[in-house]
Amino acid sequence: MFKKLNLTQEDQRNLIALLAIGLILRLYAFSQIYMISIDGALQYIPVARLFFQGEYIQALLQRQLPLYPFLISVFSYITGDLEVSGQLISIIFSLLAVFPLYLIGKSLFGPKAGLWTAVFYIFHPLMLQCSVDVLKEGLLIFLLLSSVYCSLRFIQEGKRGWLIWTIVFAIVGALVRVITLEVLLIIGLWLGYRALSERVRDRKVAYPYLWIVIVVIGIIVAFIIPGMLGWEFFVEKKPYIRATNIFHRWFVYEWPRVSQIGAGALTIIGKFVEKAYPLPFLLALFGLGWRVKAQEFSAEEKYCAFLLGVLIIIFFPLLYASDRYLLPAIFLLYLWAGFGFVKLRELLDRRFTRYPIVNTIIPILVLLIMSVPFSLQPQRLDKIGRKEVGLWLREHSLSSPMIMTNIPRVAYYAGGEYLSFPLKVIPETIVRKGKREGADYLVIEEKGNSLSQSLAPFENKGDLKLVYRHPYGDKGRVISVYRL
Repeated sequence: MFKKLNLTQEDQRNLIALLAIGLILRLYAFSQIYMISIDGALQYIPVARLFFQGEYIQALLQRQLPLYPFLISVFSYITGDLEVSGQLISIIFSLLAVFPLYLIGKSLFGPKAGLWTAVFYIFHPLMLQCSVDVLKEGLLIFLLLSSVYCSLRFIQEGKRGWLIWTIVFAIVGALVRVITLEVLLIIGLWLGYRALSERVRDRKVAYPYLWIVIVVIGIIVAFIIPGMLGWEFFVEKKPYIRATNIFHRWFVYEWPRVSQIGAGALTIIGKFVEKAYPLPFLLALFGLGWRVKAQEFSAEEKYCAFLLGVLIIIFFPLLYASDRYLLPAIFLLYLWAGFGFVKLRELLDRRFTRYPIVNTIIPILVLLIMSVPFSLQPQRLDKIGRKEVGLWLREHSLSSPMIMTNIPRVAYYAGGEYLSFPLKVIPETIVRKGKREGADYLVIEEKGNSLSQSLAPFENKGDLKLVYRHPYGDKGRVISVYRL
């Protein structure tokens, strides 16, 4: 397949430059991350540990989709550390994602637009931070963009090989996040429309694909319906649980009102604009508007725009989900940002012919000034006290302790088991739950000492013993460690 990418010398130079810059940025960002994400600590690494220990069935039965934790376990044989393995996977695949994104931009608008699309990607602050964390965004973006690129090549050339690779990348991506199956849905609708026309060649391509889609949907449905296969594998997964919660909240308990739908749409659009960042977003609007006005909006662009729209719409019910879920749609939007940047430079070159180099330097400086300070700032340095307390507990505990706490990463860095606070955060219920669940430590973080003061009577009765108190930061934060 790589021979069919038709990479010119210009493409090779562009990709080498992009990978070099992206690697330098990620290595620096890696040096600036002081704690991994909560998702990495409490969701991905525990599943990876099960894979590493050979407990495959137990790992597959966890809520998380398995591919990213499985790769962490595989890489840990090289690194010797699950946390570093998760970060290494993020770095590698976030860099590899440059290839399909550049090729999509080149396919639609030419190599210069592909170059600048990829530049916006590698400098994107949120993606850069995800790329050095124990998060699956790097792997997800690579698989999703690879599927989109192969589907575009199929639309352009009609060769079944590209369709097969589209399906492969989408299904493998669904083992990371099921959102990649959207590519199959959209290309399936496109093929269905073409098959209903009188184009015999398109029917020969469409019908086998539609049978594949039917088989895939049948397998998914079999897992969705509990008990059909005597194995509730799929219904335990996070995407299914989230989908059923949304369905019951919106359509069983209470139908959404028009005002709720409107408010939710505005919230999502506001998040999208914020995380796309002003300069690339404005360039994308300029590029998109130019293509439409010039009547150059091709079928492939319409396909990508449809994908972009669906990716945003399916986010509407997830108002409080992480902004990371918006990244696939943002990078599809950046295709038009890359074109808009190139077109703007052309217009400036025509208008200001005396100093053409200035027309290149000024936009680049604006991009760097707007993105680099956010991209390369330290991650979670202000919360470093949580890691320090966790490491203190690991050093002073004989075995893996059970820790009840309102700061979960303490339990992770302590190498222990996390026990959440009760819903009602009052001293009596906290102590009662800790004793009932067999917790070894109670760890609380607060500003001031109001909660620790309310726990004083339990210290006097011997139910608690303060063993460590750790003030940190410049906001009066204090972490107190009690022995139960």
